[in-house]
Amino acid sequence: MKRIVAILIATAMTIGMLAGCAPAQNQTTSPDNGQTDTNAAGNGSDKVVCGVVLIDMTNQFFVDMIEGGNKAAEDYGGEVVWKSADGNFDNQISLIENFIEQGVDCILVDPLDSEGLKPVIEKASQAGIPTITMAGQVDVDTNYSTVYNDKENTRIIAEMTAKAIGEQGKTALLYGNKGNLVSDLRQEGYYEGMEKYPNIAVVEQPTNWDPPTGMKAAQDLIAANPDLKAIHCVSGAVTLAVYQAVKTAGKEKDILITSYDGNADELTAVKNGQFYSTVLTGAKKTGYWNIQVALQLAAGERPAEHIINMDTHFVMNEDHIKAFQEMAIENTENVSLLTPDEASERAANYRDELYDPDLLK
Repeated sequence: MKRIVAILIATAMTIGMLAGCAPAQNQTTSPDNGQTDTNAAGNGSDKVVCGVVLIDMTNQFFVDMIEGGNKAAEDYGGEVVWKSADGNFDNQISLIENFIEQGVDCILVDPLDSEGLKPVIEKASQAGIPTITMAGQVDVDTNYSTVYNDKENTRIIAEMTAKAIGEQGKTALLYGNKGNLVSDLRQEGYYEGMEKYPNIAVVEQPTNWDPPTGMKAAQDLIAANPDLKAIHCVSGAVTLAVYQAVKTAGKEKDILITSYDGNADELTAVKNGQFYSTVLTGAKKTGYWNIQVALQLAAGERPAEHIINMDTHFVMNEDHIKAFQEMAIENTENVSLLTPDEASERAANYRDELYDPDLLK
């Protein structure tokens, strides 16, 4: 691997500062005093700067991503400018265009609409800036996609749910939004799994990755479908809000809840029996991993594959793990199964799992 020629300055910002800043502001790590530096990108310095456009900065998954990404910047000597689209696609385009004008070294975005971003990703490519669509796929030569095995994982969740509720009844799917690759794949996987169970009906609602929207969607679905047996939500932070709707309706014992992301509160919910299961992606690990890849791209590295996968783990209590193993669901022989305590330990040790002191040498 080629050595980064520029002298990189290690930087860090605490997660509390990030959570307390307005979502649309520039947020960067700063090695001198830990304060927010709103002029780091494109300031003529010799820093390697990665510009990141998130869907928002209030969802706990994204908050944890920022912490992990800043840790990677500190470990490898880079700088990250975090910006929020506040759930608005036009904002995403504008923020990417700003990063292009500032001349950052790599741009990362969690697309609200992957296909719609293609023109601005091409613009970044023409400016010589590599890009990463996190959980999104855009067909541009200099773009890389960082993804999980979302469709297959959610197919397994659907079949597990079907068997757990007796292979009949009604289930609900709460997805993110159409056009987001993660949401689309998780939605496709759920329906693919449920196709094998003709006595199960699926109702669905979008949530736009927003917990209050998810809570309202769950309330509406529960009211319209009093016989609902299960809810799967494709985003952990939203699932926590959905659980509150289930609890308020007095349906905790009637509705099986499954989730995806594996943030700390989800793992607690699995441990307490409030959720049947979740999938651990590890938000901090995701942030670290993406910035690690971005710094490699900024250094001139070009992975052979444009779609880069990260591992995931199914999280259940011991009784549900045993039940899962007895379900004999197709193609689950190599699925990683963790208890909530095991998942918490793994999530906490993400840096030890990923850090490579020779990565950029």
